[in-house]
Amino acid sequence: MDTQDKKAARFVILIPHRDSLRPLEEYRRRLFSLGIHGAHAFPAAAPLASVSRPFSRQELKVLTRNIRDSLSGENFSSGHENARLKALGFVFFGPYLNLSIDENLFPQSALTKLLHVFSSPLLCAALVGDEKPVSEEAPAISFRAACLANLAMRPLSGGEAGYSFEWNIGPPVWLPKL
Repeated sequence: MDTQDKKAARFVILIPHRDSLRPLEEYRRRLFSLGIHGAHAFPAAAPLASVSRPFSRQELKVLTRNIRDSLSGENFSSGHENARLKALGFVFFGPYLNLSIDENLFPQSALTKLLHVFSSPLLCAALVGDEKPVSEEAPAISFRAACLANLAMRPLSGGEAGYSFEWNIGPPVWLPKL
């Protein structure tokens, strides 16, 4: 996918280390079996912000340090309660993370790229539309290791509208160790 595509939606995402993703992947399979078609339409990640242009590697590095500092030595964790967040025509569904995001965490050089900041980000288990609310309890997930990356995604020309996307995740920048 051309990451310069003008029709692509762009995000800065937090990606948990793959060793901590097993509960989320099992949850996504359960959601899909319950009829939530968007359970695999977005990467197993937390969108932090929608952006007009990708962040530079240096901007991602500054953001990783600021996020790590804001956690005060805690692990990232989620509860069992599901939530929905809307942005850019997408409805993200999944458990909230114990992370508060505001513009102060972003490097000064990246502020003009921000379109929407997810102040209470969630770990996206699915993209949803008008489906009935899912009563399925989300798994509690805890992780220490994570990275940030740019994500560009756009709808596929064929496939289910609202659930069929292709995406390109840029090179990851790992959060500093505690």
